[in-house]
Amino acid sequence: MNKEEKSFYLSRRKEFSKLIGKDSIALIFGNTHRNKSYDGDYKFKQYKNFYYLTGFEEANSALLLAPGGVRLKTGSKVKTATEVLFVQKKDTLMETWNGKRLGFENVTDGLGIQNGRENTELNYYLNGKMLSSFRRLYINFAEMLKLSGEMENIISMFFDSMNRIAPHIEIIDASYVLGTMRFIKTPFEIIKISNAADASIKAYNEILKIIQPGINEFNVQFILEFYYRYYGGNDIAYHPIVAAGENACILHYENNDQHLVPGDLLLIDSASEFKYYCSDVTRTFPVDGVFTTEQKLIYEIVLKANKECIKNIRPGVKFSYINNLSQKILADGLYKAGLLKDKKDIKKYSLHGVGHHIGLDTHDAVPSSAAGSADFDTLREGNVITIEPGLYFTKDMKEIPEKFRGTGIRIEDDILVTGNGCLNLTENMIKEVDEIEEAMRENHTGL
Repeated sequence: MNKEEKSFYLSRRKEFSKLIGKDSIALIFGNTHRNKSYDGDYKFKQYKNFYYLTGFEEANSALLLAPGGVRLKTGSKVKTATEVLFVQKKDTLMETWNGKRLGFENVTDGLGIQNGRENTELNYYLNGKMLSSFRRLYINFAEMLKLSGEMENIISMFFDSMNRIAPHIEIIDASYVLGTMRFIKTPFEIIKISNAADASIKAYNEILKIIQPGINEFNVQFILEFYYRYYGGNDIAYHPIVAAGENACILHYENNDQHLVPGDLLLIDSASEFKYYCSDVTRTFPVDGVFTTEQKLIYEIVLKANKECIKNIRPGVKFSYINNLSQKILADGLYKAGLLKDKKDIKKYSLHGVGHHIGLDTHDAVPSSAAGSADFDTLREGNVITIEPGLYFTKDMKEIPEKFRGTGIRIEDDILVTGNGCLNLTENMIKEVDEIEEAMRENHTGL
């Protein structure tokens, strides 16, 4: 881990410690391996909040933060520490099979975390005597309850003791505090999201070269995923949606196994991830390379909503206002086209909100509306959000002219809220009708 990375994760630990106070202690668990079948596991992915505080990708770890300090014993020496990372012990045989382990001895130099201990020592530091000096214990509960393997065994005594601990210490989930921190992205994080977005843009440019009747949705999916990595991405940000024709009306369609049919549209909701930070992009392309009159009409309505919403993003504007603006533009467009008799019925065809925050999670785990006296609806500099209006007409919507049915269109961009406006991180991704048709014409002979 380089100096800049150590500095960022240290800043996150310091901010979190400041927010919980010196009379609190926090235990944030990392992920454990998940069995897939027989002796095979799913690909390991670190818990995002743990990663946010440590940048550490190794399994079976836990971070202890004590702003007021805890006493650590090493041999005959006792010292006070404010942060301790518990990691797997070094094991030559296991490292031969599964890769090198950091080891507790290298925690400080490798990660910049004050102290390291083997994870087998966790229960010793979680005994009632130590916890009794604090008023509150913060834990990432949802993640803790899913621990498996050696980590579940290591903290089994702690699980059993939680009921006895509770009368003496307030036990609080850490997710809300961490969510408030993740609400505003730092420059360090914005660079990573931008890198993810850049890989997505380049991959989508490549995919325009292969979209044509007869290929399968999964061909598009796998070629996109190849190019994400080719252009610097580390992973996919989420399971991709590659939906041809009426499949696009299934918002979380994931089969991706149908052949592309002439005359249909292809909706692609897929994006790259870079070092755990996500982009989130949707584009809709004509399978034939040319929009029909009806497809173009709906596409232009959605595109107008996308562009007008982006124009209105700046600090101080409420996200709920942007959502209402999107609904109004979509309703006005359909009403003017004679496809909507009552504008109040727009939700039947728009189905979802205009966007969400993105970051370590695609739908980032941050507050996104007013919560009591806390206002997370008002956009602030450093927010990164998506703008993704859409319209969907299934084949059974008899009130809609037949030529419009079986059509789903969504256009999604990633937007950084800046000091006096916004920056579209996916601005260079093609979305104008004439540009799409021209690009597909250039890429496919005979179109």
